[in-house]
Amino acid sequence: MNFVLKLLITYTEIYTSAGHQFINCGNLFACLILLSFTHHNIICRPGQYDTMKVQIFKEVHFDASHRLLHYKGKCANLHGHRWKVEVWVEGEPDNTTSILLDYNKIKEIIGKFDHQIILNIDDPMATCIKKFQHIIVTPGDPTSELLAVVIRDDLEKYCRSQRISAKIIRIRVWESPSCFAELTDENR
Repeated sequence: MNFVLKLLITYTEIYTSAGHQFINCGNLFACLILLSFTHHNIICRPGQYDTMKVQIFKEVHFDASHRLLHYKGKCANLHGHRWKVEVWVEGEPDNTTSILLDYNKIKEIIGKFDHQIILNIDDPMATCIKKFQHIIVTPGDPTSELLAVVIRDDLEKYCRSQRISAKIIRIRVWESPSCFAELTDENR
């Protein structure tokens, strides 16, 4: 029996997330039998371990005002919006929690814009308003296009700092029910 078992072990392994280990189980049939008795496992060939990739989606709303310093038209005036941000994240969930990126953390990171004034760092209005309240400055006019980049960068910076294996694959920033800017991973 030991001889037969040693011959079968060379073909397939199971990764058991419950035990965070690989188990040699022999051929595919033997692995399927073992798999039926365990939960959350991956079958693969030895040395070719694939981890699970998932995608998550989160929608966040915030109210903020902005103005476009270099725009010719009414948007050059300070005005507000009910912004909507949609975020798609892809990556590998944490082995312990099975969470890719906490939805509440996404809301918290985007929430820094809520009830704020967002201005171009070069806007002379920024210096005046800073005397009375906190403002958020951006490296250009705070358009929905630029906010998509800023929010993506903030989320990815957080993921890197926490060693979370995730990337933002799509983000939409709506400044009205009929206008949004979309940034995708292809834009890099």
